[in-house]
Formats: sequence, C-alpha cells, structure tokens
Amino acid sequence: MSAPTLKLKQKRSQERREKIVAAATRLFGDRGIAQTSLTDVAQAAGIPLPSLYDYFKDKQDLVATVPEENYLALYNLLADPPEEGAADPRQQLRAIYLGNFAYIRDNPDWGRVFFLEIWPSVAVAEGRIRKAVDRYALRYVDLVRHAIASGDYRRQLDPYLAMSLLMGGMCHLTAVWLLYGRPYDLVEKGRALFDTLEVSFLAKGDVKTRARRSRKSR
Repeated sequence: MSAPTLKLKQKRSQERREKIVAAATRLFGDRGIAQTSLTDVAQAAGIPLPSLYDYFKDKQDLVATVPEENYLALYNLLADPPEEGAADPRQQLRAIYLGNFAYIRDNPDWGRVFFLEIWPSVAVAEGRIRKAVDRYALRYVDLVRHAIASGDYRRQLDPYLAMSLLMGGMCHLTAVWLLYGRPYDLVEKGRALFDTLEVSFLAKGDVKTRARRSRKSR
C-alpha cells in the first residue's frame, strides 16, 4: 500500500471514529447512557454495527472514550501551564476556568453527558475517566501553586482545596444550567463564580486592593 493511500485510509478511519464519538455524546446526552445501545450509536453515526466494534470493544469502552476525547479537546484548546516568567498565573487560571464554561456552552451534549450522567455516578471512578479528569484538574493545581509563589494567593492556601472549590462550583452551576433549560449566560455566571471564590484565595493586600477598586466602581 502506497504512503498516500495509507494516509487516506488512516484519515477516513479517524473521521469514522470521531463520528462514532460525536453520535455517542449526542445520544448519551439526550437519552442517558443506560438508555442508549451501541445499535443506537451505530445508526446515528451512519455505520454498520459490526464496524463500530472495529473501534470500540464494548459500550464501556465507548462511554470512557467520550470524556477522554472531550477533555483532550478542552486541554488542547486552553493555555499551557505557566513557566518561569510566563503570564500572570491568576489570569491563566481565570482564562482556563472560563474557557471550560465556554466549551460546555458550545457543547451542551457533552455537558449533559458528563455533569448529569458521569459525574454523579460511579462511572467517574473508572480509571480512564478519572485519569482524564485528573490531568485537567492538575492544571488548576499548578496555576494555584504559581499564584501562591508569586505572592498573589495566600501562602496557607491548599492548592488541591482551591481546585476542588473551583471544579465543584463548576459542576453545580453547569448542572443547574442544564436541568433548568439553560436559563442564564453560563460564561457570565462562571465569571461571577470565579471572582467570588478567588477572593478567598487572595493574599490580604490583594483583598484590600480589590475591595477599594470595587468601591470606586460603584
């Protein structure tokens, strides 16, 4: 097989795999994971059921792939972890946090799958899913550590607790947004949530500065 033919075959295979994952995300979000069969996914993706097994060994494999693929896409969309002399870690943390809300807003099927199906269930403990979540969450931890080192966040702040507060708030805000028919601007609410939580992270001087700025803006 020639190199161009092989590349074309690989490209088509990747496109078919992406169609399957997209169909699964949509159906899992609309119907729920338990109510969706692999036959349903194959039909929605426009492929024969036997072809689906060329890519995924079973339903559990496909369920684990959905958060893996979406967290990988989200991870690649957002900024790299900070390095020495890089941009303000607080700004990076804020950008990543709001970027996550924007991704959910633009991909509500994914939001329903993860925040209403996977996160509240035992599925989140599945190794591959947990690894995808942990990889993303550790970026928050790294950024919080850099903000502590720069003196912006208080020295006693536990980076893992800060990450838990941010991710827990995101889960709750997103779940309410989905359950009540998306009644508000998710990114704007996410911005307000971040600002509220970050006040508890700040070193004393930064808290006073923010309070003065807030009074001046009234």
